[in-house]
Amino acid sequence: MGYRNSALYTLKYVAAMLDEDEDFLRECSIEMFSEDGCLWAYDDYPASELSEHIILFTQVGIENLQQIIRNLRGIGDPPSKPVAERNRKKPRLLRS
Repeated sequence: MGYRNSALYTLKYVAAMLDEDEDFLRECSIEMFSEDGCLWAYDDYPASELSEHIILFTQVGIENLQQIIRNLRGIGDPPSKPVAERNRKKPRLLRS
């Protein structure tokens, strides 16, 4: 079994590492989930939906966040053609 990085990085740490504004990164991370490498931690008890949370990223989360930033700034990879368009056959000419 290979090495698995289990480190978590705070929003503040990632903002300094990427030289980005914390508020901008917070906005970018809104649509990210734990599967994307974005986690929330609570420092007050009891935690509720209104509690302030700390945003944490895994290494994969940082990579996903960087892709979101590239997409927002328009410098990401161009989107591929939809599957239906790629699989569409060119019409054949009818011969009389």
